[in-house]
Amino acid sequence: MAVIIKVMFLVLVIFALDFCTCNSLQVGTTVNGQLAYVDTVKLSSIPLKVRTKNVFFNGNHTIKGIMVLDMAKTKAKASLTSGGVGSTFANIKMKSERGGEINFQIQIFV
Repeated sequence: MAVIIKVMFLVLVIFALDFCTCNSLQVGTTVNGQLAYVDTVKLSSIPLKVRTKNVFFNGNHTIKGIMVLDMAKTKAKASLTSGGVGSTFANIKMKSERGGEINFQIQIFV
């Protein structure tokens, strides 16, 4: 019985680590926010190359929250380079790992 519990615990830990390896970005809050912008950014992988993509958003309302979801669960990273929560604009930079792809969904709430 103790072996089964240890195996189940190990499976749970592996699942949690796999789930947490994605590098999604969440800034601000999405609660009571209206979805103002949605975009999916996909760039295929090129061997030995790092892929980057910048997304620029400029709206009329103040941004309450930004979510950038890593749909491929890779080690690609997203960062907010300017603007963001409290501004009416946002610049988001996405960068893949070497030889990796980019597959992010961007959601901006106002």
